[in-house]
Amino acid sequence: MALPFVVTLRGYDMGQVESLFAEVDGALAADSAVLRAAARDALRATTLRRRIRGYAPRDVDAAIAQRLAALALPGTRSQPARPVATTPLPFVVALRGYDMRQVESLFAEVDGALAADSTVLRAAARDALRAATLRRRLRGYEVQQVDAAIDERLRAL
Repeated sequence: MALPFVVTLRGYDMGQVESLFAEVDGALAADSAVLRAAARDALRATTLRRRIRGYAPRDVDAAIAQRLAALALPGTRSQPARPVATTPLPFVVALRGYDMRQVESLFAEVDGALAADSTVLRAAARDALRAATLRRRLRGYEVQQVDAAIDERLRAL
């Protein structure tokens, strides 16, 4: 299966990305809440390997955020997954901060739940926020800003 990502130097492992997206796209097409939850967990838990030649990380990260948002929203079998318009997060990038991809995925899910107006999705998003253990990276989002935004989202949920 060829995905519509640009192939670059030092990109994500193409085989790993393709198998991950096959699982997630299958769950999006299915009408099973269990498959959707498993796909959502797989997206959150995955750590993509880098290879000398692989898919462009920005493209893959954006597609992961879109699929997480689509998995957070209720869907039907007849509707294809629609891309969710994401706004850039207003966090400062610091020398030692939270993993940007992980933060963006978490906030995409939470914002999707807030927009869906479903108590079940809000409860799941609240649980995800409380259970989130954000990794720190050499270059990432500023810790205090992200923590304050998480507290704000928890109050909104």
